[in-house]
Amino acid sequence: MRETDPSVHTRGHRNEVTVPKNRPRESLRSDDEAQPTDAYLLSEDGALARFATRRDGLTTEEVDRHRATYGDNVIVQVHSAPLVLRYLRQFKDWMIVLLLVCAAITAYLGDALTSGVLVLLVLINTSIGFLQEYRSGKTMDALQHLSLSLTQVMRDGRLTELDSTELVVGDVVRLTEGAAVPADIRLIETSAFSTNEFALTGESDPTKKYSHAIVTEVIVAERHNTAHAGTTVATGEAMGVVVATGTATELGRIAQLADSAPPTTSPLQREMGHIGRIITYAAIVLALVLLVLAVWADLPLHAAVLFAIGFASAVIPQGLPAEVNTALAQAAAALAKRKALVKRLSAVETLGSTQVICTDKTGTLTKNEMTVTQLVMGGRNYVVRGTGYEPTGEIDRMPSGSAVDRTGDLERLRRFLRVGALASNARLLPPDESHPGWHILGDPTEGALLTVAAKCGVDLTRERTDESKVREFPFDSARKLMTTIRERADGTLTAYVKGAPESVVAKARRIDDDGVVRPITDADRAAFLGVHLARSDLGLRNLAYAARAASAEDVAATDPNTVERDLVLLGLVSMVDPIRDEVPDAMRRALGARVKVNIITGDFSRTAEVIARQAGLDDDNGLTVVTEAELRAMSDDDVVAHALAGGTVFSRVDPTDKTRIVDLVKRAGMVVAVTGDGINDAPALRHADIGVAMGVSGTDVAKEAAEIVLLDDSFSTLVRAVEQGRVIYANISKGVVSCLTSNAAELVVNIASLILATFAGLPLAINVMQILAIDLLGELLPIAALGRDPEEGRVMRQAPRDPKSRIVNVRSIRDLLYAGAIIGVLAIANFLLLFDRSGSDPFAGPVDPALIAQATTITYVTVLVCQLFNITQRRSARGLFTRYIFTNPTYWLACAVGVTIMLVIVYVPVVQAMFKTAPLGPLDWAFVLLAAVIFVAFREIGRLTRNSARRVASRPRSGEPAGLSTL
Repeated sequence: MRETDPSVHTRGHRNEVTVPKNRPRESLRSDDEAQPTDAYLLSEDGALARFATRRDGLTTEEVDRHRATYGDNVIVQVHSAPLVLRYLRQFKDWMIVLLLVCAAITAYLGDALTSGVLVLLVLINTSIGFLQEYRSGKTMDALQHLSLSLTQVMRDGRLTELDSTELVVGDVVRLTEGAAVPADIRLIETSAFSTNEFALTGESDPTKKYSHAIVTEVIVAERHNTAHAGTTVATGEAMGVVVATGTATELGRIAQLADSAPPTTSPLQREMGHIGRIITYAAIVLALVLLVLAVWADLPLHAAVLFAIGFASAVIPQGLPAEVNTALAQAAAALAKRKALVKRLSAVETLGSTQVICTDKTGTLTKNEMTVTQLVMGGRNYVVRGTGYEPTGEIDRMPSGSAVDRTGDLERLRRFLRVGALASNARLLPPDESHPGWHILGDPTEGALLTVAAKCGVDLTRERTDESKVREFPFDSARKLMTTIRERADGTLTAYVKGAPESVVAKARRIDDDGVVRPITDADRAAFLGVHLARSDLGLRNLAYAARAASAEDVAATDPNTVERDLVLLGLVSMVDPIRDEVPDAMRRALGARVKVNIITGDFSRTAEVIARQAGLDDDNGLTVVTEAELRAMSDDDVVAHALAGGTVFSRVDPTDKTRIVDLVKRAGMVVAVTGDGINDAPALRHADIGVAMGVSGTDVAKEAAEIVLLDDSFSTLVRAVEQGRVIYANISKGVVSCLTSNAAELVVNIASLILATFAGLPLAINVMQILAIDLLGELLPIAALGRDPEEGRVMRQAPRDPKSRIVNVRSIRDLLYAGAIIGVLAIANFLLLFDRSGSDPFAGPVDPALIAQATTITYVTVLVCQLFNITQRRSARGLFTRYIFTNPTYWLACAVGVTIMLVIVYVPVVQAMFKTAPLGPLDWAFVLLAAVIFVAFREIGRLTRNSARRVASRPRSGEPAGLSTL
């Protein structure tokens, strides 16, 4: 349980902030008064006076005035944009805009068919991205649990239940075990009261609460007389006055901080924007130049404009946005099957570029389920198997590991473990409609004690029925003990005690020594505390058990010290919030992928350090632990140095600290992913390049702020997503270069065609509809199917991609222009050779329109067939002749569909009329296949030559040490 410094809390009034008691109830504080942030400094009566209320609550008239002054208890959230606006956002793409301009011009010139095809292409491009984001949004709606809750509140002197949204500042509310805290509340009465605050502060253990004032300013995590919106009641009950509602709460403040984060763009979005701008500028300039040249070549203005539009269509990779979005959508679908929901398509690729991961601890690396792992009873040591709250698992002796004696040992263990069960208030519950597994209601630490008792065969319900609770002395930070007095049917009273080992040992006068109760000695105390310290160093949390016979005087006692004396020390239980089973392997994979991993947590440094070591974060360069005070004393450069080195645990941080770390890493030019599940994680999730929230244990605020939601809360799923991101980037790179290759080929064909038309009077070698048929109907599906290509090589053994690197760089441009030039030349050659085979001389004068249609058809077919070979060859770094080529059946199905569409365009009369094509004969197809063979030969020879040159460059020169030539 969380322990606090008792010196911070006092009932003394010397340093308390007080409010005059004669202040009129009707007067509310002015704008510079009635601040909720300092309510913890007030006494109970001072808090009531500050917020113009009393213990029996507000009247109906007062509620109306308070609501008018302070507002409703609703956190204003940024809602999703209307569907129409979300769809229109898909048009924020240079190539989409240029395609629409081309469509408008062709429509104006009367070419309705071309215009319609261009508009259809735009609709396809924009719909793919919109539909994926819409599906993700629907899934997110299903994940939200913002259902309205009822709160017990005093109104008009009566306790009633109201919807939490109806609360106002000044309301006096009653909080009970298991309830959600509806607003920020200054407690005025408590009884064994604690709250689960991990979602707000990152603290994994329930926080004990008190009602007296705190005399010094402290951080939110140390305000133990307040309960905050977004947390839940772990144990006990309390009364309190509402001091802040809606956006004025700590939850609201953090939500606003998250909403204030500037929008971020992914590396892929920046890359595609860069490509789109360059292509758009080039298309516009070249189209205008060629328009002038076409007019100069005596083409009619109408034909010249259509030619320029056709050229622009050739330059623009019309299917590129659809191909990229399709690849991302396929990756998002694959990740969804692996329990990772992608809310924004570009987030998939961003994960693959991740260089730094800043992960939360509680609920992300650990299960957020306390589990007893070791016992000491009567001087004997035991190990407990199983994790979580499911009451299954063996209890074996240590160090032999032998099973316990089913007659004597087991019964003694049951008697020992029932002490913890009877000294607890939590409840262990089986799976139900809302919980897929065993779960607890109440304090997780007490839940662990109930679970280990149930593992040993203790009937929890019967034990509590047989011994009814007659008195309880709740845990506090001064005593560090909790005592429950229970009575059996025969009137026998027993005090069951659990608490910090040092506190229990100090109160003990006797000890259970292997079933024999005898006086305790100093040696016994030293040995017992030695075990406690040794296990604490391993990151285990320890509780000692004790008991004694009680009397009626003990039941009536007001001082717990009267009861907690002359105890019999029974033993020790050691527990831990266990690390998730899959985390160490996932951490090894992340570090092997050269991703720097850091832990940012609100938990204590020692606990976080142990978890980090168990996770394997210290495998390479050791582990660095940075406390809250050290972090705030660090310069920005020092913070960045720790984060970029990896293996750093930032402990006891608040949302501002976490956001600072993330912003500094981003400012250093690194791509950073942040994981989290709590309200306190939301700002950092929003500021990060990629925010990853937990879908099961995560709060709604965290899920809303994130771009990816892990539906199984597994760090391993995150690492798989990073791997998938790397694979999809490689596939998108192949697709982008392949797509631009065909555009380069079409560019060569158009330029050559214009030259031939200008100086020799030849007809144009390809028309606009045929270009669109290549880009939209022929290559779109095969390139999109590249998104399903599996990993080639070991992508998780490579360093993360430099976010400044580009898909379209000098090397890729040189390669695609080379390949495009080969395809273009081969297509023009087939165009001219067809005239030659037909016995017609196109240079001599007018040519039969049917022959022109056949010639443009062979140009179209040659470009498309060579492009399909080009895409296939680019799938593997080892070229066309490798087994990897056969790893993606979807690709070959897409190629078959593309070829079928091509044959329909060539041979179906109705479609021929649309695309102005004509049937090809067997000899024509032989020339097409010959062109493909020539293209493949050039590509493979070029690949082998480049590989040979690289090997030569990597060899050490004579007299040079090996490896020097590669530096």
